[in-house]
Amino acid sequence: MKKTIQFIILTCTVSWVIAGTVILLGIRNTSSIKYTIFAALYMFLPAICSIILQVIHKEKPFRNLGISFRFNRWFIIAGIAPIVYSFAVLRINMLFPNTSFSATYEGLLSKLPPEQMELAEKQLSQFPPVFFLLIQVFGAIIAGYTINALAGFGEELGWRGYLLKSLSHKNFMTVSLIIGIVWGLWHFPLILIGHNYPQHPVIGVGMMVIFCILLTPMMIYIVMKSKSVITAAIFHGMNNAIAGISILYIVGGNDITNGITGIAGFITLILFNLGFFIFDKYITKENIFTNVIGEYWI
Repeated sequence: MKKTIQFIILTCTVSWVIAGTVILLGIRNTSSIKYTIFAALYMFLPAICSIILQVIHKEKPFRNLGISFRFNRWFIIAGIAPIVYSFAVLRINMLFPNTSFSATYEGLLSKLPPEQMELAEKQLSQFPPVFFLLIQVFGAIIAGYTINALAGFGEELGWRGYLLKSLSHKNFMTVSLIIGIVWGLWHFPLILIGHNYPQHPVIGVGMMVIFCILLTPMMIYIVMKSKSVITAAIFHGMNNAIAGISILYIVGGNDITNGITGIAGFITLILFNLGFFIFDKYITKENIFTNVIGEYWI
């Protein structure tokens, strides 16, 4: 438990101090290039803190954190799952009051300045909507397994590597809850300046915690089945690459209701977690969801 507390304190303190400094320096526009660079670098802080603690405890850096490139089917499932639930979120979102589907990006275009909106409409009208959808999915797959996975690894070596290992004496659901809460709260400086929830930044902090709690069980399960934290990086990278699908085609609603990080996403993730639980209990009959992590993990 000592290593768990050390990791949480070190990672959150270092991350929040750096984030606070950057924000005070004026980098607050979440759509700017400077912010994008900062957010990408911020993702590597959990991994850096993991290595620092390994050095402090005289352990070999990167050892026993689940880094394995031994391919198995879960490397594929890690990439497919975010795509499937992103489309499921889109479908569930359409059931909400005052929301509708738009194949012409009406919701996105309405947020652009008039001159940009006209240009974007002209460019989009030259191709059928399905063309752009296929490009988005194909692009997400490439990014999810490459650059996004690399950035995701920066977080996952901490969350589903070091922290998962330090909590391996606890049961699956307890570990999922702890990692989900810490992971969600770690985002709070970015959320407060408009990341993910620009319309509701304060409420967004709590929403992000719920989102991370709901996303964590699937990620831990895939890591344990694949015996590799690399699958968590792929899952994370693919989630970031494809999540926009769930809001690009929705008109109406807001950042609390729409998308994978909204209520529509929460409903979808609950259903997917239930599906993973049923698979674990009744198909594989391994009962990973109800047992101690250490019985299955490194």
